[in-house]
Amino acid sequence: MVPLPHDFAISTALSKEDFPPRIVEHPSDLIVSKGEPATLNCKAEGRPTPTIEWYKGGERVETDKDDPRSHRMLLPTGSLFFLRIVHGRKSRPDEGVYVCVARNYLGEAVSHNASLEVASKSMFYILHEQQLFLMLGVIVEAQSFLLKGIC
Repeated sequence: MVPLPHDFAISTALSKEDFPPRIVEHPSDLIVSKGEPATLNCKAEGRPTPTIEWYKGGERVETDKDDPRSHRMLLPTGSLFFLRIVHGRKSRPDEGVYVCVARNYLGEAVSHNASLEVASKSMFYILHEQQLFLMLGVIVEAQSFLLKGIC
């Protein structure tokens, strides 16, 4: 009979506590202005702690971990931070649909899709117009409520 190493029972007990990754915070859709910073959030649990990678349109996203000059940073939480959104007439490298993937030796978990859209000037005006109507609606409702109380 071959004797087992002293730490065999300990390592076996620890591995029973291991569990596959699961996404606990999914990224949300973003509308961002060109040149502004942005963050796509993602958090995962698992044991051992899962590694997180981001994909856009099925392709792995290059971050500062791959190239220190990259404008995209993988944060310790797993979120993807853009120092500035890059968007041009011919090239739109940041715009698209993203997912984060968490992996450990027990498996992987994939987040919900999140779209990152770069705001155009017309979209900017529409958003501000909607906010203005919302604010005016609240003011009108408040005035109506006050008038009902007085009359």
